[in-house]
Amino acid sequence: MSALLEQLPHPLTDGVTALEDALDRMPVDGWRGLEPDVLRSAAERLMRIEARVKAHLLAATRALEDTGAAKDAGATSTGALLAGAFGGDRRAADAMVHRGKRLEAAPATEQALAGGKIGAAQADIIAGAIKDLPDDTTAEQKQACEDTLIGDAARYSLKDLRSRARRITDQFKPEPEVDQTENDTLQDQEKKAWGASEFWMRSNGNGTTTGGFTLPDAQADMLMAAIKAVSAPRRDHLRDHPGAAGQSPEDGETGSSFYDRELAYRTRLGMGFAEVCSRLPGHLLPGRTGLGATLLVHLDLATLVDGVKAATLSSGTRISASQARLMACQLGIIPQVFGGKSVPLDHGHEQRLFTKAQKQALSARDGGCTAPGCDRPPEQCEGHHWRQPWSHGGATTLDDGVLICPFHHRRVHEQNWQARLGPTGHIQWRRPGDATWQQNHRWRP
Repeated sequence: MSALLEQLPHPLTDGVTALEDALDRMPVDGWRGLEPDVLRSAAERLMRIEARVKAHLLAATRALEDTGAAKDAGATSTGALLAGAFGGDRRAADAMVHRGKRLEAAPATEQALAGGKIGAAQADIIAGAIKDLPDDTTAEQKQACEDTLIGDAARYSLKDLRSRARRITDQFKPEPEVDQTENDTLQDQEKKAWGASEFWMRSNGNGTTTGGFTLPDAQADMLMAAIKAVSAPRRDHLRDHPGAAGQSPEDGETGSSFYDRELAYRTRLGMGFAEVCSRLPGHLLPGRTGLGATLLVHLDLATLVDGVKAATLSSGTRISASQARLMACQLGIIPQVFGGKSVPLDHGHEQRLFTKAQKQALSARDGGCTAPGCDRPPEQCEGHHWRQPWSHGGATTLDDGVLICPFHHRRVHEQNWQARLGPTGHIQWRRPGDATWQQNHRWRP
């Protein structure tokens, strides 16, 4: 009788077979052409199915670990045994086994994952919180904590859920110790985070540099806040950069057809990061040489006058003539002009940007970007020296200032646009090859 029972299919293995059969009937290239609402619904359901499958996978690996099969097979661990069978990532497989064991102490969390109510990352946070509860926590308290966090998972981000979990576990400590414990824990965590900080960069040899970093959470939040401040608006200037999404607008294309093209989120943040780096206040950063973080740019006289030759930063990086003029116009660099020999003809002063009061005055006069057809508001614009470029000795004054968005600012320098004061008192622009002057006819109350 027992032998007969062993031959009958088990509900779990039968279910795995059914899943395989169902996936075999689903062509992966068949999703195109479905309605957006159908695709969204299917994607959300697949996410929940993935969570449910994950719960069974973790339970299966936990059960496999308990059998000691890895040792019998000569494998170093259950993770190594599974990685050798599929995937090849032993570290990920070991982590999966560990998560499965941790979920054993949080049965309600495992059931919520198996029911598709929470995701795997949320389950990891909740199970970790339950594991960190003090030894004298009662079963009823553990259950209340677990139920609360499962409910919180539906409305909190992973970061907030992690903070919430940490705070809940602290509540099970004696009341006078709660705040002190949290502060001491955070202080210790911050100290370790500084010691774990890393930064690296390498040149890709194609005009770009790739890097990575590890930062303490507080400083990472500061960096992300700065990047998002630059890249957050939907109609932001970053999407107008000529290199965005590997394409550039046609001359004169300033309407929504170009501005509304979507940039990938990571690309937009990357471009925002580049903007933040380009605007670091060098004169405020510490330095032991007296130069702080200020870059010198070495300009050939032909670059300054004709704008046809490349320039060199003090770091050795070569930049185009238009980039050199743009940096000289808006950034904290010091131009050094050479006349064919390695002796400077002129050593300029560090750029003084338009002040807040000056920008407010320009905003009242210009109403936004002055490029013809551009609809960028004042808060997305920069001050530009239109009479005499700062690199040519121009002064940062209202008479020489005009508002222009970053995209058109680059175009002005790259294409040598000409500017003049029109009869109505507003700036007019003329592109190379055009016979007529054009003005941004923005409505002004």
